[in-house]
Order: sequence, then C-alpha cells, then structure tokens
Amino acid sequence: MVGIVVVSHSRLLAEGVAELATQMTQGKANLAIAAGVDDPENPIGTDAIAVMGAIEEVCDQDGVVVLMDLGSALLSTEMALELLDDDTRERVALVSAPIVEGTMAASVAAAAGLPIEAVIAEATSALDVKKEHLGEEVAVEAPQESGTADVSAEALSFQWLVKNPHGIHARPAAAIVGCLAPFSSDVQLEKAGQKVSAKSLNSIAKLGVRCDESIVFYASGHDAEQAVAAFTQLANQHFGEAEQVAKGVQTEPEQPEEAVIANEIDGALAGISVNGGIVTAPAVIFTQEMPAVPGRDFTDADKETAKVREAIAEVKAHLEAQSKLPHGEIFAAHAMMLADPEIAAKVEAEIAEQVIAEQAWFDVMMALAEQYKSAESQYMREREADVYDICRQVMIALTGETPKAITINQPSVLLARDLMPSDVAGLDKSKVVAICLSEGGKTSHSAILARAMGIPAVVKVQGCLEQVNVGDEITVDGFSGLLWFAPSEATKEELASKRHEWLAAQELALQNAQSQAVTQDGIEIHALANIGGPEDVEAALANGAEGVGLFRTEFLFQESDELPTEDEQYAVYKQIAAAFGDKPITIRSLDVGGDKPLAAYPMPEEENPFLGQRGVRLCLKHEELFATQLRAILRAHAEQPNIQLMIPMIANVAEVRAVKALIAKQRTQLGMADTALPVGIMIEVPAAVFNADALAQEVDFFSIGTNDLTQYVMAADRGNTEVAELVNYFEPAVIKAIELTIQSANKAGISVSMCGEMAGDVKATELLLKLGLRKFSASSTLLPTLKQQVRALELVTS
Repeated sequence: MVGIVVVSHSRLLAEGVAELATQMTQGKANLAIAAGVDDPENPIGTDAIAVMGAIEEVCDQDGVVVLMDLGSALLSTEMALELLDDDTRERVALVSAPIVEGTMAASVAAAAGLPIEAVIAEATSALDVKKEHLGEEVAVEAPQESGTADVSAEALSFQWLVKNPHGIHARPAAAIVGCLAPFSSDVQLEKAGQKVSAKSLNSIAKLGVRCDESIVFYASGHDAEQAVAAFTQLANQHFGEAEQVAKGVQTEPEQPEEAVIANEIDGALAGISVNGGIVTAPAVIFTQEMPAVPGRDFTDADKETAKVREAIAEVKAHLEAQSKLPHGEIFAAHAMMLADPEIAAKVEAEIAEQVIAEQAWFDVMMALAEQYKSAESQYMREREADVYDICRQVMIALTGETPKAITINQPSVLLARDLMPSDVAGLDKSKVVAICLSEGGKTSHSAILARAMGIPAVVKVQGCLEQVNVGDEITVDGFSGLLWFAPSEATKEELASKRHEWLAAQELALQNAQSQAVTQDGIEIHALANIGGPEDVEAALANGAEGVGLFRTEFLFQESDELPTEDEQYAVYKQIAAAFGDKPITIRSLDVGGDKPLAAYPMPEEENPFLGQRGVRLCLKHEELFATQLRAILRAHAEQPNIQLMIPMIANVAEVRAVKALIAKQRTQLGMADTALPVGIMIEVPAAVFNADALAQEVDFFSIGTNDLTQYVMAADRGNTEVAELVNYFEPAVIKAIELTIQSANKAGISVSMCGEMAGDVKATELLLKLGLRKFSASSTLLPTLKQQVRALELVTS
C-alpha cells in the first residue's frame, strides 16, 4: 500500500488532518506525520530528521506520497530525501496538493490499493470539486486512468436511487472507492449523463449526487460481474449509512429561501419567518460598518504579527466570556474559529509579503467569508455572517475604533441589513420588540438568539431599508414573515385580531402554567426547570416549574476568583431548596473541565478537553474540591430533604461507586447519620447508555443530557459550525440512545428525566412521550408552552 506522509509546521494541524484521513479510510491508510519541533516555547516548525523517520515508517515497495503545508516544509522534506538511501528515495513522491484535501484524497486512494500514480493524481486534483463549485477554472487533466472512457457495449450496469440523507458525500464516496479497489475492471459512475471513474474519490464528489437522485454503475472487464455484485451489496447497505436511511432520516429538500417568500402584497414586504409574534411599533434602523483598513506603512513582520495576535487574543477572551451566557455555544464556536491555525498561518503568510496586519487579516477573512457564501448548503451559506462578525470584531481591536452601539429609547422594531450575534446579544428586550432584516437566514446565529429571547423576527425582507423611514410605525407579523408598512384598515383589523389571539394563547399558557400537564388520554408529565442560581427561582415558580431538574452549580465557582467555601455553598443550596418547598431540587455537582476552566482553580489545558478531565473525572481527581461541595450538599439536604444530587459525565459503575464512597466519607466526617441523599447521574456519555442496566442498579435516577449526548454520539463538537448539521438530537442514533436509557431506567424501577435542550423543544414532545419520558426539565420560560403542548396531545397506544 502507498504510504502517506503529512509534513506541517503545526503538530495540532497535522494530527487533525491525520484524524480526518483515518476516519475517512476507517483506519486503513498507512499514514505518518512529521510536524512541529521539539521546543515548548516555539513549537511551530519542521524537522528534516522527523520527516525522514516518517517516510521510513510508511515506506514499502508501493512507495510514499508526501504532502506539505508551507514553504520551509518543502525544504525540510527535500533535505530528508538527501538523508535517505537511494532505494527509498526513488519511491518517494512530493506533491503540491493542498494538505487537507490532498491528504483526504490520497489516503482514500492509497487505502483502496491504487498505485502511486493514481494516488498522486487524486491528491493533485483534490481541489477540483471546490474550484468547480466556486466557478474557478479547473486545469485540463492528463489522460485519465481506465474507467473514464466511454462505456463499452459489453459493460454490465446497475441502477440505484440514492436515499442517503446527504447524498453521496465524502464517507459514502470513500466506501465506494474502497469497495471497488480489488477489481481490475473499468468501473464508472453516472449521474444525469455525466460519467466518472468509480475509483476516484474526487471524481465521485464532482458528481454532486444528492438524496433521491439516480445513479448508474458500470463495470467492464474480466471481473465485472463480481464488481457489480460488490457495488450492489454496498448500495443495498446505502454505502455505509443503512441505519440513517432505515430510520427514515431524510433532509427536507432544501429550496432556495427566495422561493419561500410570498408573492408581492400591497402595503407589505415579504420575508422569511424566524420567530412568531405580531408587534406594531416605530422603526429604528441600525447599520454596523466594518472598520476601514488604515493607510499606514508596514513596520516589520514580527511587530505586525504580534499586533494581529494581540487583537485575536482580546476578541477571543471576550467571546469566551460570552460563551457562558444562554446560547453561549454560538460565541464558543466563534472563539474556536479564531483559534484556527490555518487562519493564523494565512494571515502571517500575507504579513511575510509586507502586508500590514489590518489588511492581511481583512483579506484572509473576506476570502473565507466568500467560501461560505458560495457553499452548496443553505446552512453553510449562512455562516458567512459569523465570519464577517469575527472579522469585524478583530478589525475593531486592530484599529482601535469604537464599535457602534444599538441605542433605542422606546419600544421599537429594529431594522438592519443583518445583525451579528455580538449585536443581538446586547439587545434590550424591553426596547426591541421585533427584528426585521433585509438579509440573514433562518438558521443564522442572530436568528437563533432572537428566538431564544422571544423576539418576533423576520429575515430576507428585501427593500425594507429603502421603503421604511426611522420613526415610521410598522407591523411585523412573525408568523407569516411579513413587514407591514402601509396596511389597509381591514388588514389592520385582521392583524390586531391575530395579535390578540397570539397574546391570548401566551396568556392562557401562563395561566395554566401552575396546573399539571396531562395528555388527552390521561398521561401525566412533570415539568421541571433548569436554573443557574437563586436569581432564576422566581421566574421558574411563576412559569409553573414543579421543581428543579438541573441546578448548574458552576455559577458559584465561575463568578469569583476564589473558590466558594462550604458555608457559602450550603447557604445557596438551602435557600433554593426552601423556595421550592417540597418540590424536588436536583443539584448537579461541579461540571467544569478543560473546555470550561475555573479562574479560581487553574488546570492545565488539554488537547481534546471534551474527552478529558471534565465533570466527575475532574472532581474525583481533585478530591478536596469535590469534597467541599459534597459536604455543603449533605448539610443542606439534612434540613431540606427535597434536595437530590446528580453527577455529570459518568461513564461506568466504578465512577459511581467512587462518588458514593466519597459521600459516605464526608457524611462520617460531618458526624451525620445516613440521610439517604438521592444520588443520580447524567446520561451524556455513550458508554453510560451501553452501561445503563448496570448503572441503574447503583443510582436513584437518570437524567438525559441531550446537548452533550448528541455531540458525543455524533462525534461532532456542538460548538463547531463546520459540523453543526450533525449536532441534531433528532438523529436516529441519538433517539436510540434516549430510548435505551429510558428502557433501562424503567426496567430497574428508577425515574428518568431529560434536562437537555431537547426537553424544551415542543417539536420533540410527542416523540419523547412515546419513548416513555415523563419528566422534562427546561428553561423556565419554555415550561408554559411545553405544558400546553402536552395537554393538546393524545398518544396512540396499542
């Protein structure tokens, strides 16, 4: 098998590329990396000796393909070649392919057993798909490998209707290449008259096969019959995605948002509904400009680079602070984008060409924004606004300009071209009663934040900034996606009636909030609140919370530069529990770690904090930190028996037993009798799902944390916009994990609740009830609507 070597200045970058290639080939690629230098203070660089070692590690009779990132990586690799023996050197090929796309394509081709010439061809054409999509010219290729000529008359064929939710994307394409590698026949794949080699990952990707599109597979040669049989078997398994298809997971046909916009209406402008509601108020128009690149002279590369790094660090710190707010994952994702080493490398490469810091940053980020803007997926196109927002914030830090604030003195409808997440986060909900944007999108982060704040919102309202003046009284119909600037008297009456119905429904939900939620066929559920501290208690009770399903204790630890004492924690726990009377209060033990650091308790950074010392792992490792909290909870429980303890990030029985032993130890030190403090766990690690039967024998209750469970089941960081489409709790694998957890809890006779975002999503309520969930814990503002949704349902029972 052809070996693949990745040479990079950054070890983290090389490891990430290698991880992608390993996943793509299911570990079949023979791959090594040579990245970074052994200098903790200055780890960026390349080492010829390391490159030589990597080549020797993967080299066999089939040869080695080497991919490099920046200029000096090539120099180090050429020096490594001089150090190799003649026989090895002759089998090494250096390619100019892009390090990420090139490595993916080369690894798939190599894992499929293709010769080194085909591997090189795949690597060097790795950007062709992206270039074609962006309308860039693609170089004419050399004569292609067998399989791309016209189909012979004797060729066998097989037709297939693709049902994969995302079509033939990278993973199914890699499965096809791997499946066909053993066959010598010419094999081709056709869609709508376009034929490509079925042994080329890049060529298959160029077809752009989507769900519900038909493809034809052709094979000609002495083993054509076997090739067709192998392809047929793979197709019947939906190219490795049989479970998703069998569960009926289909992406809705994505129509252009423009197609959703209604026909022209007299007196109104049509857009896309983001959040329901009908509001009439004066218009306020907001514009936020990108700071201009200053006309200054270049200093030197080191100073310019330092300037960019300082600006990025400043903005990153601000974003990390915002990440602790509701829906903070949006800002956490922005912070992660700022930490992208490829962005930094491109900016520094521009600076090396004597471009000033501001211009280099602006150029790199605008190029990235353009890539998102041209993406095929609507969701990815809407990430352009996030890139623009990040660019603007760093430009403000670089130039020292004062960002324009949104100042509104009375309840108003806010109009803008688009709003950045940083703009929306600072809005005063009492003053901004609705939002209307001429751009934006339904899944843009500003839209998500508007929904979270409960603000009626409409986007893609073309002409709203031209036809509406500051101070004009306008009406936003968030249900229909309409902005009314000159409604007739009859329309005004109709809108007033709809607004009355909307407010009445909200009022009814609030009025019934204190009543039990029971379905039409008599199934009763419990609605609990997620809270962060004493300040959330009043709203939870007002919205009908029947207890607390999740009390995040992190706020006690994150608000101060010093750790809270046992007495301070005890007082807060007792205060909150007393406010709820005999209703259950579930206190989650400290859930921090490498990705959520504590200023008062510094811990070393981890390369992969989501899989590191988090939650119970950190608490058990730092016993005194944990013991102080346990003592406070035990003391509070002795006076408020409605308190129960929940442990996050549990993966196995040993961890539960270690926690219970520590509780017993603290109880003994406090001189307490066994007060039978109920102890439960969060189910958010896939191992806990598989261990649920055993874990249920050790604990008093389960609580399903769908936010982390989803990201771990789908192996997709919920703060990473690049994989946001995978972070979906309606994925069949996540639903199955929830179902198994509920079954294990019911079998053991313990209670099970859900405290993740899914619990408050009324689109999921019926499904969760059918799976057997009877306890829902959500943000308190969602509870009245959740209860109303339950009352409207009648479950089909057999």
